[in-house]
Amino acid sequence: MTDPTSRALQLLGLMQARAVWSGPELAQKLGVSTRTVRRDVERLRSLGYTVESDAGAEGGYSLGRGQVLPPLLLDEREATAVTLALSMAARGQRGVDPEAALSALGKIDAVMPGALRFRVNGLRAAMDLGEADAPSADAGALLVCADAIRRTVRLRFDYRDRHGEESAREVEPHRLTSTAGGWRLTAFDLHRNDWRTFRLDRLDQAAPTTWQFRPRPGLQEALERAKRPAPPAAWRHQIRVRIHAPLAAVEQELGRRAGQLSPGWGEETELLSGATDAVESAWWLARIPFQYTVLGDDAVLAATRELADRVGRAGRGESADLPDAPRW
Repeated sequence: MTDPTSRALQLLGLMQARAVWSGPELAQKLGVSTRTVRRDVERLRSLGYTVESDAGAEGGYSLGRGQVLPPLLLDEREATAVTLALSMAARGQRGVDPEAALSALGKIDAVMPGALRFRVNGLRAAMDLGEADAPSADAGALLVCADAIRRTVRLRFDYRDRHGEESAREVEPHRLTSTAGGWRLTAFDLHRNDWRTFRLDRLDQAAPTTWQFRPRPGLQEALERAKRPAPPAAWRHQIRVRIHAPLAAVEQELGRRAGQLSPGWGEETELLSGATDAVESAWWLARIPFQYTVLGDDAVLAATRELADRVGRAGRGESADLPDAPRW
């Protein structure tokens, strides 16, 4: 057996089956040399498993207390994915039995290598799963942010805002939150001297520092503010739409993050929102399940007319090359 991972699994199985093994016995069982056995034992230790050894000519190895369950060799990305999926399921967000998901979380936690378990448990403590599944996020970024939150140390990273402008940030991280739009970090920005919310998919080169901080008051207010949509003026394009449906029906379909909704004339609803890209906003508006009229801005209105023209020509069997649909 030459594959290190498969050999490590078999080695753990042997050590769980018997209290003490000598080096030559393990070497014979695995079909390798005693030197390879020693390397494999060191690999298990680096993964967080407790392997005790006795000095002597042949040596003896035993699995430490609390390490007698079947092994679970997951890398950082796999452990993060499993933890997030089961945590969401435990909240009833995956259509499976929450009790079963919670039980599975406990069993996986018991057999996960210590160092990795410590980091993943830090992620579970630092995150708020919100009301919806979030799109996938980089496991490394999640764990780095969670680790900084757990240790209450400042975090530095490069950030690209909604307009594509880049800046270097130093923050005091407090909470990770999942939303339908992605994972977000709520932190106190030291340069802005105020609370800010950062999208994880716009972070780069995130690294914790050694500077500790005391958790600041105002976190709950910052989290509530982050749930509200950004004001239209914060975007490159301001979207103004008259939706020909009652406010209650529109709120039920679009939700709070669609933008600012207010009652219009009669059975109509006014929508104020914003977007970075006018073409993407036209595609998004096309998904509204009501009749509507676009009032502005000019770029959004032009993009909506172009999309309607091309879709109309395609429906009539004429040649029409649609712009690439944005990825939701």
